[in-house]
Amino acid sequence: MHHSTQGIVLNCTQYKDNAYIVSIFTKAFGKVSYTVYRPQSKHAKIKMQHIQAMSLIEMVVEHREKKEVQQLIEAKLLPVSHLLHDNPEKISICFFMAEVIHKTLENINADEELFQFIVKSMEYLAESKHFGLFPIQFLLTYARYIGIYPYDNLENEWIKLQSTTDQQLLTVVLANENLLNRTERKKALQLLLSYYQYYLPGMGKLRSLDVLTEIFSA
Repeated sequence: MHHSTQGIVLNCTQYKDNAYIVSIFTKAFGKVSYTVYRPQSKHAKIKMQHIQAMSLIEMVVEHREKKEVQQLIEAKLLPVSHLLHDNPEKISICFFMAEVIHKTLENINADEELFQFIVKSMEYLAESKHFGLFPIQFLLTYARYIGIYPYDNLENEWIKLQSTTDQQLLTVVLANENLLNRTERKKALQLLLSYYQYYLPGMGKLRSLDVLTEIFSA
């Protein structure tokens, strides 16, 4: 049966010469893997720009219960995607966001509240002219949705293991202070990712982090 819904592209892996497996967080079905065939003409209903990291798309899909990989039939980019993909720095943040979500979103069921949070985050990033703190702010808020936010602050078991200097920086970050210099932002991002990896050991290393760090260190 065909369904229409919105989706946020998280990951794209080529598995045949002419086909990809694309992981998409959909509004209607949660996180789903789809088969996408390489477009053969400029009139194809799915183009490569539709399956870039953090593309927000209107999509028509074939969805069958208990089927491991579904079929993406049509896709259309929504305006926020154009705004994000026109800026190299924002593209790097998109790759970072997509990788974090892909590696940490274990719930395959629909979660409209989380979906709307991610869309609002994308819209904020698209419209923002100053976004050096955005990756940190995103990690903090996203942690609430996946159940690992350190509500206990300095009583948190991982935070207690950190040095006094790092605890002080984390206290500033958790207080949502915006007065962080470039060095502090870089350190805060590394600490938050270490925190994620502590509670989500399957997350592993992020390939997008080096590019993101390089861009924001320039």
